[in-house]
Amino acid sequence: MNFDLTDEQRLLSDSAERYVRERYSFEERRHLFKDAQGFSRHHWRAFAEMGWLALDIPEALGGLGGTGHDLVLLMEQLGAGLVAEPVVDTAVLCARLLLPWGEPALREQLLEQVIMGEVVLALAHQEQQMRHEYEFEVSTKARAVANGWTLSGVKHRIFHGAGADHWVVSAEIEGTGDFALFLVARQTAGAALEDYELIDGTRAADISFDHVLLPQSALIARGDVAQQTLETALDYAVLATSAACLGSMEQVMALTADYLKTRVQYGKPLAQFQALQHRMAEMFVETDQARSMLFSAVRAFETGDPVQRGLAVSGAKVIVARAQYFVSGQGIQLHGAIGTTDEYAVGHHYKAAVVYDKRFGDSEFHLDRANADLRLADDRRLRGALYA
Repeated sequence: MNFDLTDEQRLLSDSAERYVRERYSFEERRHLFKDAQGFSRHHWRAFAEMGWLALDIPEALGGLGGTGHDLVLLMEQLGAGLVAEPVVDTAVLCARLLLPWGEPALREQLLEQVIMGEVVLALAHQEQQMRHEYEFEVSTKARAVANGWTLSGVKHRIFHGAGADHWVVSAEIEGTGDFALFLVARQTAGAALEDYELIDGTRAADISFDHVLLPQSALIARGDVAQQTLETALDYAVLATSAACLGSMEQVMALTADYLKTRVQYGKPLAQFQALQHRMAEMFVETDQARSMLFSAVRAFETGDPVQRGLAVSGAKVIVARAQYFVSGQGIQLHGAIGTTDEYAVGHHYKAAVVYDKRFGDSEFHLDRANADLRLADDRRLRGALYA
């Protein structure tokens, strides 16, 4: 796979970098958290005007049909600015969950609203007993009734749940045991919400559904199609958030390098101390390894093989999480006390690392998943050799 940037990809990356530098300063980001939604609808509409919300949506549905490489280039720049807006949750994760929806007119209408920056979507999947989003056994129940469905259950840790206009809710269909995905509007009667702030300043919510009445058209997908759609969408979300982490690490290194060049001790800049140079070199190595794993995942997406995709995505998640913890942690250490303050950006990058590590499956889960996919891939190769 050729990773040389095209003119369009350079324009995408440069425009995102310029937007973050000129219009999304660290102080601007801190100001956003005073809003009850935890992000800015003004920036959200600006992202739509830039075409970013259409990037991962197929051309046939009104989007730009960008590649995984395009998505990585965008998210790397947004991650450098610790962008709080739900680009991944709405325009990647939930947009992909809508693809198998058997209501083409409703699907195209909602995706158009996403592209125009008119709505925010959030996945309501996790429950109290679940360790991560890749589990599909849910206790929320959907019951078929005349002309529709009723939905009952409680969902936890819904990122951007309070700011969303619609939720994509997972449930088990009573009587069949089928896993299913439903679209639920924010103002639907019977849905009660409690939101709270996360460690990185963004917001999440718990939502209870008490016999919520939904139309027949609210069913997006069920059975194997629903599970496969969710797993694929989660893998794309991991790819996007991993790219954001890569941008975060690059920004931490830039902030730290600037600080070491200007902070003077014993009559010379800290950057001239060899021990600190070695630390910066280690930060660079960790970031470079993370980049390699990320682009290995991009290549795996291009193959279309779900086993190779799962193996590469899980491997990238583990390596990137480890690297971001190390780089942001070293950034704080090299800054000293100022690195721990709320007024300085480097500590916020570490908080972003904590959220990234725990979301979409932690390192322990992804190590287990990668091992299972590796055994499956080896078994495939063995069978291929036997029957060649």
